[in-house]
Amino acid sequence: MCRIAIYARISRSDDLEHHTSIDHQIKGITDYCNSHGFTIKKIYKDLNISGSTMDRPAFTEMMNDVDAGIIDTIIVKDLSRFGRNYLEVGKYLDEIFLINDVRFIAIDDNYDNKGLMEEFAAFKNIFNEMYLKDIRRKIKSTFDYKAKTKLLNSRLGAFYGLTVDENGKYIIDEEAANVVRRIFSLYIEGHSTKSIANLLTRECIITPGYYRFIKYNDQSSLTEHKYKWKDCTIYKIITNEGYIGKFINRKYLCIQGKRILNPNPIVIEHGLPQIVDVETFCKAQDVRLTRPKKKDKVYINPYPNMVQCGCCKKDMRYTYSKSMNQHFFVCSRCNTRIYINDLKYILKEEIQIQLSKINDSDFISYNEKSIQKIKKEIKQLDLEFQKNFEDYAKGKITEDKLKLAIVELTSKKNELQLNLNKNNQHTKTIIFKITNCKIDDELILKLITSISIINIDKRKYKVHINYNY
Repeated sequence: MCRIAIYARISRSDDLEHHTSIDHQIKGITDYCNSHGFTIKKIYKDLNISGSTMDRPAFTEMMNDVDAGIIDTIIVKDLSRFGRNYLEVGKYLDEIFLINDVRFIAIDDNYDNKGLMEEFAAFKNIFNEMYLKDIRRKIKSTFDYKAKTKLLNSRLGAFYGLTVDENGKYIIDEEAANVVRRIFSLYIEGHSTKSIANLLTRECIITPGYYRFIKYNDQSSLTEHKYKWKDCTIYKIITNEGYIGKFINRKYLCIQGKRILNPNPIVIEHGLPQIVDVETFCKAQDVRLTRPKKKDKVYINPYPNMVQCGCCKKDMRYTYSKSMNQHFFVCSRCNTRIYINDLKYILKEEIQIQLSKINDSDFISYNEKSIQKIKKEIKQLDLEFQKNFEDYAKGKITEDKLKLAIVELTSKKNELQLNLNKNNQHTKTIIFKITNCKIDDELILKLITSISIINIDKRKYKVHINYNY
């Protein structure tokens, strides 16, 4: 038993040119099925999608059902509804449907891959793609003509300082134009873009975006900061040739999905009313090009290759936020972040705790080798004392030799004891210096090998520190 699917597709251009609709397509195919005794299993329809692409939701769903064996027959109004790319359509007709044993019928083209009209399908596919290319060519020609002969964007307030009259022609909006002229004047006088933005903000001058909203009810321009001017807005104004009457169309090109500057844009001379004279505009550009540029700040990481994300173990990047005026480490993968001031405070506290644990015994054990050597030598001298007394008692040495040995051994022992006392005093001095030393980045780099950060809450962290001892 045939498992029949209806597929219908329409794009906006099809709707305008052929006055057809999805419902008309489905009704025509349904009538065809009823007259031929076919029972419809499922209906698939794509709205407002071009036939040049096969990446369509309903089409994809239909082909998945073909793979799953849910349907084995597809009926369309004509081949152009299935697709307009003849190579792709041919691939489905000649390969995919053949492999999956799917029957395909295009009613208006009298095509049935199980019937006698297969050869004609290839020609129909080519005609469909030629139609699509012809539509594209016409659209491109229309836009090229508009770009060379008139302004492509003539909505109210689209150009700050200009408005549109009832005939769709640009005219000067004096209220906004006066702000533009003042910006040029201030910039030529030596004010920076940032200082001009701050001045306009302080004076509560409405920004271009909010101006469009309140004057022309442009909802797309609505913003909370109606007085907050930005230096980038000032820069765009002083570099915009539209203020001297030039209008530039096709300023950007889209190549392989990327937006790039067009090296040969279409320039309409005197296409706009002139708000600023050419001399003033040129002076502003001279100021802009001759003004010394600020060197980019270099942010030196105080702890290179040390700070890691506790979640993914990836090294965290050291960066700067201009809006918050804060340096911080951030993990680009987990978005873990810690401000440098918070990190330094935590490290100093942890190191201070470690230093406070140091005492005499800790330091002596740390210098175990040198201290034990002195103690061993003193113990050896004590054994020699005992041996000399034993030899004297047994009559092996005389009293004079005993006295001489005692003086010599006592002298050596006193010297060793003095060294031991010095060592202990030195230890106490070192401990005092360590426990009261200044904890800076240099000391942190010497004591710590790595730092692991985990965010617990806003400005709350779990920090694990690996020391090099």
